[in-house]
Amino acid sequence: MPNYNPFNREDDPLFAEQVNTYAAPGIEALQEWEAAVAGILYAANTSGSITAAQNLLLQVTNPGGSGRTMYISRIAGSISISGATLTVSRGGTFSGSAVTPVNYNFGSGSVSSMTSQRLAGTLGGSPATLIASILSAGQFSSDYNGRIIVPPGSTISVAIGLGAATASANISWWEY
Repeated sequence: MPNYNPFNREDDPLFAEQVNTYAAPGIEALQEWEAAVAGILYAANTSGSITAAQNLLLQVTNPGGSGRTMYISRIAGSISISGATLTVSRGGTFSGSAVTPVNYNFGSGSVSSMTSQRLAGTLGGSPATLIASILSAGQFSSDYNGRIIVPPGSTISVAIGLGAATASANISWWEY
């Protein structure tokens, strides 16, 4: 059968019924959109200067017994120098200043169950590295869309450095 076209010929269609019409179109949205609408999408941010022997640290902890699971949406920030490292770790310890998580839905009164802190220093303890990247000067952003899951009693840490620089870090997540 040379030159035979089996797909939707006018005299012999394969499909006679529409599966996605304008009356009920298929609409797709990321989980972040639903989380923002529900008032459960949050962020913790920090920025500052670091010396050659320091990292800019940002940590978010899901307290044991919180009853919530944290799903990482995005890790973003910036650095003023090339060759600095971005390290995302499970765990790690430091004693820094508290950071109040911000709700992405300005009309929501919901507050995060997570605690967060920041410090210009070094990450202690025994962190397990999830991601390590060399950064060029400027902004960076990595979307995880919930692929990093932080259950109660767990911590995620972001370290940017080593090198005298100005840096910023942001962790966005939703929780339920």
